[in-house]
Amino acid sequence: MHALNRIHQCLRKDGVLLDIHPQPENSRIEIWQEGAVHHLGEIDQSEDNMEIGVARAVLASFVDRSMFRVEDRNHFELLEHHDTVQSWQESWAKQGYRLVAEPELLDSAHDLLTADGGELVIREPVQATLLNRVDANHDEVLQ
Repeated sequence: MHALNRIHQCLRKDGVLLDIHPQPENSRIEIWQEGAVHHLGEIDQSEDNMEIGVARAVLASFVDRSMFRVEDRNHFELLEHHDTVQSWQESWAKQGYRLVAEPELLDSAHDLLTADGGELVIREPVQATLLNRVDANHDEVLQ
């Protein structure tokens, strides 16, 4: 909450904030091969989804307090491409993400990629919200 207070204070009167967060939904795993897309399943992101809910509630409280006004909201999918299951696992580990997927799903992805090549694709649902700063003498820090 402190960060949003600081952002509100630092934005000029007509300033905007672009908030981009994953949707509180599980990302999906696909294998893209020439002429085919294999939908393998989802990654269990239940812990992350709870944190996203908390972050959204905090942001909503600033809108409720008339510190920001929602100007626009869009949903899209962020696509992450990998050549192998191992490169995906290494990439997520390097970024500090937890990878919770059924071993059978990982085995299927590995088998498809080994047999016929292609790409492993993670589809992450995302929401982008454009917020306008509302100036109603709210420059004091909220507790």
